[in-house]
Amino acid sequence: MRKSITFTLLLVTLFFASSNIMAQALAEPNLKWGQPTQQELDMTNYDPDPNADAVVLCKTTDVHYVNTKDVIQVLYEVKGRIKILKPEGINHANVDIYYTVNDGVEGNREEVSHVKGATFNLVNGRLERSELTSDMINTMKAPNPKEKVMTLLFPDVKAGSVIEYEYTITSDLYLEVKDWVAQCEMPVAYTKYDVTIPEWFGFYIQMIGNEYNTSRITQERTNKRSLYIMETAGSEYESLGVNFVFEGRKLTPLKDEPLIFSPQAYAQRVIIDINNESLPRHTKNTYSMTWDEIDQHLLKHNNFGKLLKNNPFKKEMKKAGILQMKNDDEKIMATIKLLRQHVKWNGNYSLYGSPTNQVIKRGNGNNSDINFLLIAMLDDADIKAYPAVISTRDCDIIDENHPTMKTISSSIVVIDRGDKFQVFDGSVENAAIDILPTQFLVSKARVIKKGNNNPWINLEDKGLYRASYRITGDIDQNGKLTATCVSTYRDKAAEQMREAIKKRVDECPNKKLQSSQITINDYKSQGIDDIEMPVTEIINFSSQLNCDNGVITLPQLIVPLIDQGLFKNDTRYNPIEFPTKVDETIEISLTIPEGWEVADVPAPISQNTSDKTFAMTITPSSTASNVKVSAHLLINRLIFNKRDYNGIKILVDRIAKHSKAPFIIKKKN
Repeated sequence: MRKSITFTLLLVTLFFASSNIMAQALAEPNLKWGQPTQQELDMTNYDPDPNADAVVLCKTTDVHYVNTKDVIQVLYEVKGRIKILKPEGINHANVDIYYTVNDGVEGNREEVSHVKGATFNLVNGRLERSELTSDMINTMKAPNPKEKVMTLLFPDVKAGSVIEYEYTITSDLYLEVKDWVAQCEMPVAYTKYDVTIPEWFGFYIQMIGNEYNTSRITQERTNKRSLYIMETAGSEYESLGVNFVFEGRKLTPLKDEPLIFSPQAYAQRVIIDINNESLPRHTKNTYSMTWDEIDQHLLKHNNFGKLLKNNPFKKEMKKAGILQMKNDDEKIMATIKLLRQHVKWNGNYSLYGSPTNQVIKRGNGNNSDINFLLIAMLDDADIKAYPAVISTRDCDIIDENHPTMKTISSSIVVIDRGDKFQVFDGSVENAAIDILPTQFLVSKARVIKKGNNNPWINLEDKGLYRASYRITGDIDQNGKLTATCVSTYRDKAAEQMREAIKKRVDECPNKKLQSSQITINDYKSQGIDDIEMPVTEIINFSSQLNCDNGVITLPQLIVPLIDQGLFKNDTRYNPIEFPTKVDETIEISLTIPEGWEVADVPAPISQNTSDKTFAMTITPSSTASNVKVSAHLLINRLIFNKRDYNGIKILVDRIAKHSKAPFIIKKKN
């Protein structure tokens, strides 16, 4: 799992002094830009990763502060060299540069400049260089509305090419040093992060990454002392700079695998947090906050706490009789339904909301816009509700020991029901309450309210996937199976099925019955529009079983217990992250033809991990006139260590193999 380490200066010095001895034994990279070596040009494979289709030969990032009078900025000077080894690696020649725009607000944005690049190819033994030109640089909006992405599209790229690029990001955000991510989708032969911070700023350093990754990162606090000069109020002030150098060698690539939210979340990276500033002739400011101080900061924030008391729908609530309702469950649901009539989710997640009048005028908002409105509405309905902040599963884990706003990415609503709590998020449109998006199912969320003695809550159970499948039918003397599957979906399963049915891409959204051996004859669903009820599917289907010389073979499981394809790889690079906890049952009862008998019944099987958080059972049985099967899948844990992968894979393979063991049905003599 993700591992976060914060270094004191002494630990940093001791740890990386020893690490440097190992680093010096590694081959030195080519740092002469514009001059790829003959060895780099001739490369056909990368020895540490023979299957790689491209490799980062070298990437350096130099970070330092600049200032003119009272204007302080951070410069990120980036240089990189990539070798394309195979035709499949050509897509790695598109280099993306993300930078903050914040709607162009002066003093709160970044600019990209000094962009250069070239492609190097050996043609008939001669080196050809193709320059990156302005028409090969595209700029677009990024998924984050505060960012843009500049893409460098290199010319004449093919297997064997070496590409080089460099650029500078000038950032007004001098209190927010960018995280340095050492790994990417390609293996990295060498990378360096050289950062110098003026002693006007206090900071702490974290190294984060997959603790079982084979990457090697070293760090050194150097003796290099940069001099910074600030001119303010007609005087000049000096500050020395503290310099750190981080190096990575022979880093493994990030792997996108089944059952993982984001490989980037497990990348080796360095985080630098500025926690105070003491600029000349300025008031000293402290940014290192306790969690209680973060609570107060958010509660006072114009786009967070100040929005929690603004209910524009009080008249509508009174007119609908919500304020007079005696039953709190009915009151909560009526409030949610009223809110959804006025404001729709716009597809975005955010920690902060917008002014209420803007949200109402648009008729849509991000999840926090909707969450804050609901809290205000429930407050007027005498229902205690509070915001809670989270870090989504594709980002960092919130660390109780290191309070920081950097790891907080969104909010939810927590409804206080006395002996329990319920949750709601504005992005969930096909469920009632207590169902969160899968990326919100985290072990730590912090409730934000005054005087909170127990602020930490676990959300991992707020998205349980519960489903049951009951299959009944008949087998005729020719081995034709005609059956009905009644599927009942609850909690997260109901929400996901509602969404699938409304989109209706497939004639039958039930993936368990999507098989070349099964023909769907009729399909209908119930409970789609009532978010408080389970969703039910009724599917009539048929299938031709193997029937030969008076013997019918019937696989004991008509539908799979679990998708074996999720565990097809022999190795695992990342932890296993199940989207939700799962509780699924399958019940099968089939009548055999008259004049036939069950000659052989498969043995039952039960498989589980040692802690029983992953368990599967199949129990077949028979009577004189029918065959029956009961099966159960339980996943009661969201994250498994990558070392558990082989064990789980073995369990899944055993169950898949055993589920194909057939009933043997013979015609009586």
